This record gives sequence, structure tokens and C-alpha cells, in this order.
Amino acid sequence: MSNFKENNMGGDSLHGKCHDKKFAVINPTRMCQPMGAVQAMMGLKNAMPLIHGSQGCATYMRFQLIRHYREPIEVASTSLSEKTVIYGGELNLLKALKNISEKQNPEIIGVMSTCLTETIGDDVNGMIKKFKDVNIGKNLPAMVSIPTPSYAGSHVEGYDKAVLSLIKHFARKMIPNNKINIILGNLSPSNLAEIKNIMKDLNVEPILLTDASENLDAPLTEETLELHKFGTSLEELRDTANSNATISVTKHNDSGAKYLEKVFGVKSISGSMPIGIKNTDAFIKSISDAMNVSIPKKIIRDRGRLSDVLVDAHAYNYRRKVAIFGDVDMVIAMARFTHEMGMIVEVLCVGTESPRFKKDLNELIDDMNHKPIVLENKDLHDFGMVLESNPVDLIIGNAYGAQIANRFNIPLFRVGFPIFDRIGAQRISFIGYNGGIKFVDAITNTIIDFYYDEEGYKFADKKLSFDTQSFETHI
Repeated sequence: MSNFKENNMGGDSLHGKCHDKKFAVINPTRMCQPMGAVQAMMGLKNAMPLIHGSQGCATYMRFQLIRHYREPIEVASTSLSEKTVIYGGELNLLKALKNISEKQNPEIIGVMSTCLTETIGDDVNGMIKKFKDVNIGKNLPAMVSIPTPSYAGSHVEGYDKAVLSLIKHFARKMIPNNKINIILGNLSPSNLAEIKNIMKDLNVEPILLTDASENLDAPLTEETLELHKFGTSLEELRDTANSNATISVTKHNDSGAKYLEKVFGVKSISGSMPIGIKNTDAFIKSISDAMNVSIPKKIIRDRGRLSDVLVDAHAYNYRRKVAIFGDVDMVIAMARFTHEMGMIVEVLCVGTESPRFKKDLNELIDDMNHKPIVLENKDLHDFGMVLESNPVDLIIGNAYGAQIANRFNIPLFRVGFPIFDRIGAQRISFIGYNGGIKFVDAITNTIIDFYYDEEGYKFADKKLSFDTQSFETHI
């Protein structure tokens, strides 16, 4: 893959420049594992996430989640100090479990480890067992240990580990339920709601792992500061072992699906994020085949509407160069969709390395007949250096890309996590045909706002990498 990068980064000089910085990560394109695990816990009914680590870890989680979702977020902490780092955090964890059980009275407590507790070697499972042993006879919440060392992986892996831990702890073989499990990943409430709408249109009952669509986009009521009343229930977690199949909406969140297939024989289907025509087609077909249901006219009509929008917007999007950064599954799916929109995928940047990403990338390159510049396990500093020599018309990514967008006078279309400099991150939708329609409208209007005058047809006097000669050749 190293030769691939060199051949697509404008020669050895640019390749060397991108790799000069080896001493640190500057403005990362990923977040730590506990962040993803907390997001998974946010989709459970009557649950409490507990960070076993320093107070700063839990504060950071709350801070990022609150400013993204604009909702109150409950994240408990064992508040380890210098002393507990030396002698172990058992007493702090036992006190935290006692306080949460008595004061919040949740059904589930998810205990997430951190880099601190993983490094000192705290036996979280053993501590939970000890708490249960000294409280025999009491009505205790279910307690699940979720190993999420912050020094490895990203929030994507954290979400995956949380779902796997929940399934391992709760799934029980009973009576077949004729349902389908959907493992969702780090998606906005609006995208989760669109998944639910698709299930409703197909007349299929899903078990969503996990469903934060109502918890993280809630009305203002007197219950705002209480534990979440909606989301995936304890009974649904137990029932996952009895479903027809499990579909992972993102390929890097399928550990739970593989476990259900291995232990309970529930078929596992790991697909690409359903963004755009091709990926959504594959997602719909997977559900249709697994549940033996026909595709209704409404979904076919929604697909036709998305196709119509792509044609309507084609004149503005054709051969616009785009750079995308973020989570691996979102980046590759966004790249395919922008290609369907007629754009040129110029730069892709992800904060991790993944064989699945490489495989999907090679398939995408074959379809596009174009090799983008690819940055794996890189940060936004590297991303910005590449854009210096490879100008684009649009950047797609989270709010951390704003500094680069301002620096190069390029519009930033905000998707992913976190988005803290705009309102409505929880209502951003790009999943499925209907989400795709909203996405095309929004991204095309971003281009029109930035590059065209008020009539919408004259080029504005702004930096534009539009290839006029190539355009004339194609028409």
C-alpha cells in the first residue's frame, strides 16, 4: 500500500513531506474507544455508562457528546487519583457501583475501562463479581464490563466492543422471533430514524443495537435529566439470539454479529454503510433476502426520487473535486456516493489502518477508474499538507476540519462526529434513499452558495479546481 500512496500523492517530494511529522498526532481524525462505547450505551433504555478511570475521562466524554447532540448526557466516573493508580482502583469502582445502584437505579450499568485502568491491570470483571457477592439478595442492576483501552483503536472499535459485550452478557436462546438485528454504529439520531423507517416500509421488526434515535434527539420535558426512557431494552438484548439474521450497517462493527452466528447460529451479514444508490440497494436486498419479504413500491419510488435528485444536481456537482476525512466506513461510503454524484474523489483520510478499508477502496477505485490520494492512520495535519498541493472544491468531515477549510478557502460540509460549531448535528441525515436525497440537496446547495452567484449559473470569483478542458471534452 506504501507504493500506492507514493504514486498518488504527486511524487516522492509530497510523500516525504507528509511523513516528516513523526513525533506526534496533530488534530486527530479519530477519538478514543470509551467515546464509542458511551455512544452505544446512550441507545439503551434505562442504562448508565460508568467510566473506570480519572475524572477527566468522563468529563471529556460528556463535553464532546453534549456539544454535539445538545442534550444532557449522564456519564458516571470512578474518579481515580494518583493514589489509586498505585494501589488499584477497586475501592473506587465498588463505591461507584453502589452509588449508581442506589441513586439512579438503572437496569444496566456499562463499566468501560480506560488507558489508565488497562495499564495498571485492574480486573474489572473480578471487581463486579465481588460487588455482586457482597450484595447477594439485593435487586442489583445488570453490570457489563466493556474493555476499551484508549491507547488502541478508535471510537468505532469502542462501539463495536460495547455491542459485543452486551450481546455476550445478555443474549439467550429461546423461541425464534422472526426479527432482524441491526448493528448501527456511530450514527446520528436522524440516520437511526431513517433505518427504522426502512424497516417499517419493509414490514420487518428490527432489534436495533443500539437505538439512540429518541434519546439523543429528545423533547424538552421535566424528565430531561432522568435516565433514558427509550432505546433498546434488556428484553431485546436477550432476544438477539433468536432473530433470523444480524446486519452490521458498518463493516467495522460486526463483532457482535459474528458472535451471534458462531454461538447461536444467527446469520451474520456485514455490509457497507447504506449511503447512496449502490450501498442502499445492497442493504435493502440483504434485509429482503434474510426476512423473505418483497420490496414495496414505496421504497422503489424513494429510490427513483434519489435518482432524480442526482440528475437534477448533476450540472453543479459534475467533476467537482472532493476531499473526505473521518471514520473508515463513513469515508469509503461517502466516497462512493460522491462518485455517484459525478464528483472526483481526490483525497481520502482516515485515522486508522484496516484491511477491510483497503479492500473496499480497491473495489471503489475499479468502479471510479480513478486513484485518489489515500492517507491511512493519519491526522488532519497530514490532510492539510496534502491539500496544499492538491486543491479541491469541497471538504467532507467533522467540525475539526473547519480550520483547514478556512485556511484554503474551501467549503466544509459537516458530517460525522463531532460537530460542535453548528446546530442540528443530531438531525443530519444521509442514510438510505431519503437520507441520500437530503444529502444531495444540502451538498449541492453548499457548492452553489460558495461557487455561483445568486442566479445559480455564473461562476463566482472564488478558487475553483473545476477542470474546464475535461468538462468540454465530456460534452
